[in-house]
Amino acid sequence: MTPRSCLRWFISVLVLLAVAGTAAADLQIRAHVDRAVLAPPDHFTYTVEVQGSVTSTPSPKLPDLSDFSVLSGPNQSSTFQFINGRTSYTKSYSLVLRPRREGTLTIAPAEVTHDGKLYRSDSLTLTVSGAGAPPAAASPPPGSPAPPPATDNGEDLFVQVTADQRQAYQGEAILLTYTLYTRVSVQGYDITQVPRAEGFWTEEFPPPPTGPEVRDVTLSGRVYKAAMIRRVAVFPTRSGDLVVDPLEATCQVQVEERPRRTRDPFDMLFNSPFLRYRTEQRAIKTAPLKIKVLPLPEAGRPADFSGAVGQYGLKVTLDRHAARTNEALTMTVHFSGSGNLKMLPPPDYPAPPDFEMYEPKESLWQDKSKGKVSGTKTFEYVLIPRFAGTQKIPPVRFTFFNPATKKYETLEGGGFEIAVEQGASTPAAAAPGLAKEEVKLLGQDIHYLKSPGRLRPLGSGGLPLGYHVGMILPPLLALALLAGARVLGMPTLQARLRSRRAYLRAQNELRRLGKSPGAAGFYGGVHRALLGYLGEKLKLPAQGLKEDEVLDHLEKRDLPSAPVERVRGILQACNYARFAPGSEEASRQDQVQKEALAILEQMEENWDRV
Repeated sequence: MTPRSCLRWFISVLVLLAVAGTAAADLQIRAHVDRAVLAPPDHFTYTVEVQGSVTSTPSPKLPDLSDFSVLSGPNQSSTFQFINGRTSYTKSYSLVLRPRREGTLTIAPAEVTHDGKLYRSDSLTLTVSGAGAPPAAASPPPGSPAPPPATDNGEDLFVQVTADQRQAYQGEAILLTYTLYTRVSVQGYDITQVPRAEGFWTEEFPPPPTGPEVRDVTLSGRVYKAAMIRRVAVFPTRSGDLVVDPLEATCQVQVEERPRRTRDPFDMLFNSPFLRYRTEQRAIKTAPLKIKVLPLPEAGRPADFSGAVGQYGLKVTLDRHAARTNEALTMTVHFSGSGNLKMLPPPDYPAPPDFEMYEPKESLWQDKSKGKVSGTKTFEYVLIPRFAGTQKIPPVRFTFFNPATKKYETLEGGGFEIAVEQGASTPAAAAPGLAKEEVKLLGQDIHYLKSPGRLRPLGSGGLPLGYHVGMILPPLLALALLAGARVLGMPTLQARLRSRRAYLRAQNELRRLGKSPGAAGFYGGVHRALLGYLGEKLKLPAQGLKEDEVLDHLEKRDLPSAPVERVRGILQACNYARFAPGSEEASRQDQVQKEALAILEQMEENWDRV
């Protein structure tokens, strides 16, 4: 016999002796509770432990528990020990119980039978006094609206979505909360499919920096671990019955494997219950969520309503109330409150008389820490007074629909008087309505005539006077005819200059959008620039300009169908990207910007030919 075989034989004998010794020993059964004094609606944990050998540890018979409601269990766990040559195996059975009545309650002994012998644990006594109400789920963070209660679907692992309201107005915020419920050991989870929210604008809430908070909740008498895994605010972009598609997730669940049946003492020794676990993947998903969206009321809708829905405040400030001509002033319009601030358009504010006004600069700050989307959005306008005197800047008006009051509300802010002094220099007057770029272009087209350095009397060079008259008279007549035509055609010239101004303004706005942060602001700016350009070309009023109206007027003009279809396509693409954003929209901004500039140039070329 080799030394290795001798060692194996010796260890086998020791193990068999230890197992035989523990098998012959009596079993032990114990019962205990984690607390003996309770006040409704408290619950407690009742545990029964059976200790014996590895091969002969039977399951206990639990006592009558009719005085208690079973919230969870029985949950089984096992422990294994091998100390000083002796093995022991302990099975634990635990239940979460809640007393059904007050007073002194007794739990009878638990029993187990082995080799014809009956073993009993001690009986337990509990004292239940006081009054209370059934426990509820843990409270949400301060300031958060409480989600509707979840329902138990009878499974040990599932995910549910709840909405703070199932009926809302178009444009009103709806808070969706996705919660994972489990009665098994979950090691982790992955969201594999984010719901496609067609017909909604979405605002994601950032996850907690320390991970989801886990709390105990009771559903239909069963205790679950619950964790919020996603929260999002959705804003309906149209009315009707809308559906939020299911969220899909995969959980890594730890499950206990059944031990193999074997007679090998080494297998019985080393197949510890702690090693009999494996991790499996379980796919879960929410049910589709239906939401009824009401249209905004027609009654009482002001003419200047731009579609904003929420609860807002308005403040207008001016950096100073005295200036010189051609010095810039900054007027800042502050919107604050809760709603879809990211898609809030600039106010419909025409340039004040005797001022030059530039497109506003936008900035946004959002707060999502209180379970709703709130914050501040500002628009900075640069105003340049052109004439001295007391000049007036009209107030800013803003109309929105308040879903809390179910009414349209109008705010007004600003309204300033400015003392304007004459500046040191005044720029040369340009044609009415010209922008700075057009003045620059005119400056390139018109040059001073250079006069000769020395003049001589006509006829002194040896040529007859008639020759000089014949050379000068035709150009003079041509200049006279041209001047007359320009005077008679001044309205046409003004119209062309306005058209050129619309083209340049839209072109510059599209180029500036290349630096816009966020897909929503970019696509909204492209849509606004193209629509404003076409509205001015079609001589449509800027206030209340609608996409359908612009497209209808385009189709009625004698324009080629190709550029009109390109306009329709890019406007639809912008609407889709604004109201149903996807992961690829940000990467397509350069492509969309180039397409918009090309469409602008194509429309300008074809317009001149009509």
